[in-house]
Amino acid sequence: MSNTFYSAILKVPGIDVLTREGAANAYGADTGASNRLPKGAIVVKDADAIETILALANTHKTPLWPISGGRNFGYGTALPVDPRSYILDLSNLKRINIDVGSATALIEPGVTQADLHEAIKKSGANLLVPTTGVGPNGNILGNALDGGYGLTPIADHFAAVCELSGYWGNGTEFRHTYQDLNCPEMAKRWSAGTGYSWSGLLRQGNFGIVTKARVQLARSPEACRILIFEWKSDAEFVAAQPALNLLSEDIPGIGGIIMMNNFRILSTQVDTPLASPLEGNERADFLRKLAKERKISAWTGLGTLYGSKASVKGAVADIRRRLKGVRVWSFSPEQIRQLQKVERYLPRWGFASLRRHFGALVNTLGTVEGFPIVAFLKIAYALDPTAKKLDVKSHPAKDGAGILWYAPLVPFNSDEVEQYRQVMSACLLQHGFDPLLAVTSRSPRVLSGTIPILFDRKKPEEVARAKACYRHLVKVGLEHGWPPYRLGVDYMDLIACPADSPSAKVQRLLKNALDKNNVIASGRYEHAKPVETHVEIDLEKLIAIPEDYSQELALAIQKENAEA
Repeated sequence: MSNTFYSAILKVPGIDVLTREGAANAYGADTGASNRLPKGAIVVKDADAIETILALANTHKTPLWPISGGRNFGYGTALPVDPRSYILDLSNLKRINIDVGSATALIEPGVTQADLHEAIKKSGANLLVPTTGVGPNGNILGNALDGGYGLTPIADHFAAVCELSGYWGNGTEFRHTYQDLNCPEMAKRWSAGTGYSWSGLLRQGNFGIVTKARVQLARSPEACRILIFEWKSDAEFVAAQPALNLLSEDIPGIGGIIMMNNFRILSTQVDTPLASPLEGNERADFLRKLAKERKISAWTGLGTLYGSKASVKGAVADIRRRLKGVRVWSFSPEQIRQLQKVERYLPRWGFASLRRHFGALVNTLGTVEGFPIVAFLKIAYALDPTAKKLDVKSHPAKDGAGILWYAPLVPFNSDEVEQYRQVMSACLLQHGFDPLLAVTSRSPRVLSGTIPILFDRKKPEEVARAKACYRHLVKVGLEHGWPPYRLGVDYMDLIACPADSPSAKVQRLLKNALDKNNVIASGRYEHAKPVETHVEIDLEKLIAIPEDYSQELALAIQKENAEA
């Protein structure tokens, strides 16, 4: 049947078709070292072809794996769960329309952060791109549909999608109900509609293909501050959770706060020996000693504040008043840009703490101001001291980097955070991986953990160890009540509900109603027996400023950030 499908799909205009071998070479590289390769690939160049492709897929019962960018690093990159699938590559569909009045962008699936940033600039609108760590080539819609988030004011990216249109797996068209009620302006502004809502089925779902979406964009605020928090000990960090919890609810304009342990901070420094023969507690003791030598705090947090000048100023003062046992730094984007110009003139003495955070500040600047940067891809290359300088062409999967991301949801309280710290560290060390821990506030009640497993993809024993560690992390996390918010293609079986559970029954009913031939993303966030196949793959210049000015600027910022 699949050969018949291949013959039929070749006749469809507006697409290119790749064989299994061609698809393997184009899409087969994966940072997680997955070998589950596709049956072929369909590269869509004209959105009008999608309806015909779906009809043929249903006729021949051939599963499709839609991708909008194929850069889902750490979660499977572009690969499907089901190796019988044809990748449906929508990355060439890049139309964008900026609506300044509603502060929204109507986009096609292939639009990247860089594409959206350029379109916003051309429109003259004062809007922020919902940036993520994957950088300029990171896809807007793909990230939102997989539940991604960031540090800009609208942190939950799926929540920002207010108008979806496309096709269910059976070919039935969908669009916002307000379009059918002839209320298009409200469709831009009110995602829920009136009456039943089906849009949630498209978040981490496998029921349909989105061909267009309208994304709500945050307006650039009057003021913005980047916050850095330093906790000297694990105990002080854990004790701070209740206060941080309240801050995220009480302080208007506060974005997500990502909090990283000293080992995670070390991983961002190019001269950290992450690949070490030391194991277990001996390895952890070595990293603690190294962090102490480099004066890296036990935990470091990075947060954002947006709002009016008065509200942001008051919020900074309130945060410092309410948080105990923590050093709080506050920087405006203007201060960071000034420091960029004078950093090389700063004296070595007296500014060690400021220097320690300079790289993080510069890296965060683009993200919080809504323009994409590549700096956060760096962690994928942390094991390779000879890695090339990052640029917009950097592609960790094709560059051979090995990384898996484990991302559990954890209750936002001290007891759970302490358990997370201990349990995850022990599990990682048991498998011979550094405990590079972080948690990010997703709401006043929930934290999202992010743990990278870094490994050498050229060494089969390391690949096996990394995959075993990932499975162990998910298993242990679920035992403690911490479900993964997002999962890689090789691990969907780990979150399969029992076949007779209400959740599984509802999913089957929905799948049968909307995609009875199972042509959309077979196995995505549902039970799928792991199958592995193998195919060989070929794979601003600093402005010279007088030293006295640089010291004066640094001293002023030091004074502003002095502890009360």
